[in-house]
Amino acid sequence: MSLNTKIEPMEDRRISLIVEVDQERVDQELRKAARTVGRQYRIPGFRKGKAPYNVVVQYVGLPNLYSEFLDSLGNEIYAQAIEQEKIEPYAMASLDISSLEPLVYDFEVPLEPTVDLGDYRSFRLEEDEPEVTPEEIEEVLNELKSQNADWAEVNRASQYGDMLTIDVRSVLVKPDDSESTEDAGAGTDADGEADEETVILDETDWDVMLDEENPLEPPGLDQELLGMSPGEEKDFVLDWPEGSQSIYAGRQGEFHVKVHTIKAFMEPELNDDFAKKIDEGLEDMSALEADITENLLESKRNRAETDYLERVLDTLVEQSTMEYPPVVVEDQIDSMVSEFARQLQMYGIDSLESYLNQVGQSMEDYRESLREQAEIAARRNLVISEVYQREGITATEEDVEERIDAMRERLQTADATDEQNQMADIIAENMRTGAGRQVLESQILQEKSLKRLLAIARGEEVPEPGAPEPKSDDAVEASAEIAAGGESETKAADAEPVAEADVAETEMNEASIADVDVESAGEDSADDKDTEQ
Repeated sequence: MSLNTKIEPMEDRRISLIVEVDQERVDQELRKAARTVGRQYRIPGFRKGKAPYNVVVQYVGLPNLYSEFLDSLGNEIYAQAIEQEKIEPYAMASLDISSLEPLVYDFEVPLEPTVDLGDYRSFRLEEDEPEVTPEEIEEVLNELKSQNADWAEVNRASQYGDMLTIDVRSVLVKPDDSESTEDAGAGTDADGEADEETVILDETDWDVMLDEENPLEPPGLDQELLGMSPGEEKDFVLDWPEGSQSIYAGRQGEFHVKVHTIKAFMEPELNDDFAKKIDEGLEDMSALEADITENLLESKRNRAETDYLERVLDTLVEQSTMEYPPVVVEDQIDSMVSEFARQLQMYGIDSLESYLNQVGQSMEDYRESLREQAEIAARRNLVISEVYQREGITATEEDVEERIDAMRERLQTADATDEQNQMADIIAENMRTGAGRQVLESQILQEKSLKRLLAIARGEEVPEPGAPEPKSDDAVEASAEIAAGGESETKAADAEPVAEADVAETEMNEASIADVDVESAGEDSADDKDTEQ
């Protein structure tokens, strides 16, 4: 029996699929529900399950009977309706009940995104060749000097920043006879007589730092030590201020200091010996500077490759025409939330909710803060997905096995236990089928598409769409995180509505495509991130 349906277009690649259910079918469901409810309640005058339909309706109410079957019937009606109308949903639909008499379901169905890349094969984008400046080389050399600085003895007068090795002896100055024993405080015995000598300090080979920001006690000790030379001795008197926290507040101390050595924190000279210290394989400073230049260039090339890929993607997104349902962005946000929660667990934070509570942010606000970034990632992913479809790019069995072998090699290290090696084999086997294989294939498709886009943008020769791809010299290694579940290509959802009869949140039936990790993709590798399956 065909359904009475009506389709109304909505914005953002959605349709409203309105289905009015035949009253005969509704009556059948109501009577089935009445029999079910009748067996659950003891209705006065009747045995359980024996009360007539109209009595059950009067006893429990018609709305309660409807609630018994609205969801399950909605699922059946939805599956039948999209098959009848030849609709291919992108994701799970949400449903609402427009009315009960007659029974009308209103399904909001997200459709597949549409992407028009335009003449993307004629797309070209210049890229800059990175350069290394003398100032950048000097900055690295200064960092190396700072990292290799060390304490060294100097034969000069001391100054701030120096480390002095000294002998110091200090005794409390006796109070004048005119002072009372009460004023004398420390340095007097129980009878009020002054001690012969109260030793404050008596240190040998004592290391002290002359730090202008953190002066020694008592005040003035630093100034007395400043300017002293190795072997020099000195006598002086210092006061502890009245408000000092010291037990000698308001008193004086006689000091005798002898400086043994003075050390300064000195950076090494930039010479051939320094170059050899940095790397035994370097013969002189010229070799060190050349090595620094090459390392800086490599780093800049990697960064430039990343930046270039970002510009390629964003320019292609800008020139493309696309339309997609809101669930695309919502799924991207879901993926980002899951990834952040996983990162928090790596730092010992049990849940994202507890973290948000600590920082005073609600989940709704956090998700909203991700929206702009998710929108960018979603649009990039749609472009990439369209590229591999237009180009006929595939993930071959050889590609998958190469990725699995690389992952197993990374897990089965020389010091791995038998148990760890067995686990690596199990993980590798799981990657060959089901969701694990979808993850690998999605990553491979994404990486190949990004390489193809880079080649097109640079004006390089590329295969015709659908033609076999040249074998890559570099195997792209998959992250070990794949074992925990990565992200796969977005596909159309199975024909099932959500189960809530009111307004339900739309969900993806399958995992969404991975976020574009342009940094690693720019280096012929894509980061593998976890997502909810």
